[in-house]
Amino acid sequence: MKTLDLYIGGTVSFSILISSTGLVGLLSVLTFLEELSDLNERYNALLATKYIAYSMPRIFYDTLPYAILLGCLSGLGMLANSSQLIVMRSFGMSTWEITWCAAKPALAIVFFGLLLGETALPELEKKARVIKESGAQEGITSSSGFWFKEGDTYVRLGKVFSDGRLKDINLVLEKNGKVVETVWAEKATYDYRRDKWSLFNVKTTKIGYQTETTTQKSLDWETAVTPSQLNTEILVDPSKMSIRELQQKISFLKDEGLEFGKFEVGFWTKIFQPLASLALVLVGVSFVFGPLRQTNIGTRLVAGITFSICFKFFQDFFGPASLVFNFSPLIAAALPIVFSAALGWHLLRKAG
Repeated sequence: MKTLDLYIGGTVSFSILISSTGLVGLLSVLTFLEELSDLNERYNALLATKYIAYSMPRIFYDTLPYAILLGCLSGLGMLANSSQLIVMRSFGMSTWEITWCAAKPALAIVFFGLLLGETALPELEKKARVIKESGAQEGITSSSGFWFKEGDTYVRLGKVFSDGRLKDINLVLEKNGKVVETVWAEKATYDYRRDKWSLFNVKTTKIGYQTETTTQKSLDWETAVTPSQLNTEILVDPSKMSIRELQQKISFLKDEGLEFGKFEVGFWTKIFQPLASLALVLVGVSFVFGPLRQTNIGTRLVAGITFSICFKFFQDFFGPASLVFNFSPLIAAALPIVFSAALGWHLLRKAG
């Protein structure tokens, strides 16, 4: 039985890796073709290639659940077409045992993906976005700048550069619902030795019974925000952040009384990714033993791609819907998984 376990696991693992390689390759080529339309004097084909190279781990991570579904369908489908699954069942292996044999390598690959997502992925995604945004414009911020709140201070950064420089900085200090001080600085740089920002050409306005304005050539800015945190905040989508970064961001926004829903959606999506992969394994095995038992591998792959698209659609739908209709992001992340698992379980029960 152990030999059969290893044989099924090896076949499914190979099929998952082939599926993942195909998806990453296809999406990388399509992304590169899309980047060609953005080429200019500062963002050339070499930079676009570097952007794609840094983006490939993110593409691998994003497509991993779907590669697992396609890998299960194709791997077990090949065994079914050669009647090997029938022989295995005649030796006493149940469909649930075969499902677990297929799930074990899938889980191993998922946990590798999670490790990648928690370690290298956020930094690589940040580098990719720096190449993309810095090549397209002077800074990495939009024309409206970047806003955030820290304590009683509202901060607007007109331009943020990936190397730790800032331009057009506005600080608005509020107490008891009233603005008591504003600070404007032409530019700022980060001193990594002192772990501090230095503001230059500073104009400070104190607002009270009388308005008092002073100017200074330089001023230390006391803040916990670092250039790395700014790059992550501006360039890295919540779904690409690590679980630890998402926890820190949610905690910070809660303390500041700010909206944190989109980060919570990203957090629960990442937490549930192993369960999503298991649910898709269940769907893949149930398709092989159920409605797609007598079909060829092409039909199975089309069915797998169609189901993957539907699964992705519902994931992308329920996440924003939870923010609009004010229900828990945990429920939003869990619903597509629960539906897929229920469908797979139902089809496997019917298949016996």
